[in-house]
Amino acid sequence: MRLYESGMLKDRIREAVSILKRCELCPRRCGVDRTSGEMGFCKSGMNPIVSSYNPHFGEERPLVGYGGSGTIFFTNCSMACVFCQNYPISQLGEGNPYTIDQLAEMISHFDIQE
Repeated sequence: MRLYESGMLKDRIREAVSILKRCELCPRRCGVDRTSGEMGFCKSGMNPIVSSYNPHFGEERPLVGYGGSGTIFFTNCSMACVFCQNYPISQLGEGNPYTIDQLAEMISHFDIQE
């Protein structure tokens, strides 16, 4: 909330969008314009594709709080590791597209406050 109230959140959003216009988010640096629907090596566009999201309680108590720290599995990894344990998610793109607002809603359900 502090970022929003200070106006810094808008600056960060502008910066993120500019990065997506010539994508360099991963080591492949494919340079596609994800904001116009182009997809690079990772087969991802502007919006995230999520395979699953759930509370996660497998870490130390201060990290998980009462609601779990949360885990979100995004699809279409750009690394393409031959022995990936999550191949259907990382390489076959199993998942559903979500808007940024829907992703924010997912994240907001994870409450690590004690």
